[in-house]
Amino acid sequence: MAKPKEASGPEFWTPVAEVRGPRERLAVSRAPGAAGPVVALVHGLEGSGDSWRPLVEAFTGCRAYALDLPWRAGNPYRWRQHGTPADWLRQALDLVPEPVDVLLGHSFGSNAVLEHLATPHGTHVPSAAVLLAPFYRPESLTVDWPLHDAALAGFRRVIADGVRVGLGERARTMDPDVLSAMVATALERIGPVGFLSLFLQFVGTTELALAGVTVPTLVLAGQHDESLAGNRATALAAAMPAATVRQHVHYGHFCHAEQTGDVAAEIADFLAFLMKTPERNTP
Repeated sequence: MAKPKEASGPEFWTPVAEVRGPRERLAVSRAPGAAGPVVALVHGLEGSGDSWRPLVEAFTGCRAYALDLPWRAGNPYRWRQHGTPADWLRQALDLVPEPVDVLLGHSFGSNAVLEHLATPHGTHVPSAAVLLAPFYRPESLTVDWPLHDAALAGFRRVIADGVRVGLGERARTMDPDVLSAMVATALERIGPVGFLSLFLQFVGTTELALAGVTVPTLVLAGQHDESLAGNRATALAAAMPAATVRQHVHYGHFCHAEQTGDVAAEIADFLAFLMKTPERNTP
């Protein structure tokens, strides 16, 4: 059963609810802000709710809830055996104290949202969704060992980029050997199960019933971010008519943290357009 939490001190996030089951913990925290659409934030693999703070501060006019999901940083990757990412996402949404208008995900979290939207369930259907740097496999992309090896190399690069982004300004002056050692430690801790959790999710995107999704969805990615590079973006747009897919040359995989202002502006424009569109059930 969810336990209400009280705010303490000047923290940005106010704990709202937490549930500790026999296998996993789920929690929800609320950001400052009392007006606007209710936005649920779905972090990526090895991410955290706090990674959303820059974007929430830039994107004013919403009530934002950060979901703390089993694929958080430092997790032992047992969750995959007890539910899909969409299953865990829906359990976390049960803890949000008010109906969610917008689902906003990053990377693996984006794909949890994508799976949720494409799976018939009848609950927690948002008015809109925003997917930052999701990954998608076109049907033409054969699942073979070369794809596995390329995905593993890409995974290592994303983890390295995540370590760098997490360090912020410290990464600029850090000894390269120290930074490399930190990346190696992170990869060793995540291990093969962490990589395979992402790889299997990526492979399965082709099978999602995206043509039946009616929720207006904005997809933002970098032109050089391999998760959605080249024909992957084109294939996703073709498979999901409800999605508007935009790529920008200056966006990285962690665009919500590095190109924060631009991402916040695009999300605000997207939601404002939906609100002005007739016959839309929008926030």
